[in-house]
Amino acid sequence: MNLAREHFESLPPGRQATADSSPSTHARIALRNKKSLEQVQLCLGVPSYPLPHEERFTCYILNTLLGGGMSSRLFQNIRERQGLAYAVFSELNPYRDTGCLSVYAGTSRESAGKVVQSIVSEFRKLKTETVPPEELRRAKDQLKGSLMLSLESSTARMSNLARQEMYFDRFYTLDELIDKIEGVTAEELKELAEQFFHTDSIAVTVLGNLNGLKLTREQLAC
Repeated sequence: MNLAREHFESLPPGRQATADSSPSTHARIALRNKKSLEQVQLCLGVPSYPLPHEERFTCYILNTLLGGGMSSRLFQNIRERQGLAYAVFSELNPYRDTGCLSVYAGTSRESAGKVVQSIVSEFRKLKTETVPPEELRRAKDQLKGSLMLSLESSTARMSNLARQEMYFDRFYTLDELIDKIEGVTAEELKELAEQFFHTDSIAVTVLGNLNGLKLTREQLAC
């Protein structure tokens, strides 16, 4: 404390950052032919909420259910059941002013179209079907476990303190975060999926030896 006071006490207090307006996005389908690649690399994404959004915990659980691990829907359906991809997962990237929920898969040229259809099918199911209680419980437990593991080191805890101060102007205790996770309902997940997953909002990038592969907006209908 004395060392911090010695170096920073003379600094004038700063002003709180102004709220950023959300950028406008455009969902495009980009096909990039690269013959030297053995696999086709797929990335599908939709806009999501910024990091400080009040529904951020619902976003985290939605991502966990969709593709956040080996028990997720994408992994179980596309890799385990159909054997269409070795690597398939989703990730949530929230920022101060916006966010992105994206899905990655690496597959063969022959399976690329079916993988896209399978991903879009999972989007559709999250919109139209209520998540079963046991699956929701599994996702919450996984998210809580990841949260606790991520705060094991002193460096991680200090980074977490700084990040919360920057985004929320306060510190959320671990108990508060766990309560927020536990408070998410299956109905809230369905409502969030209905907001995120729209045919016109899905952006796609495909990279690889495409050999005439075509992808249309109609194939992304969810």
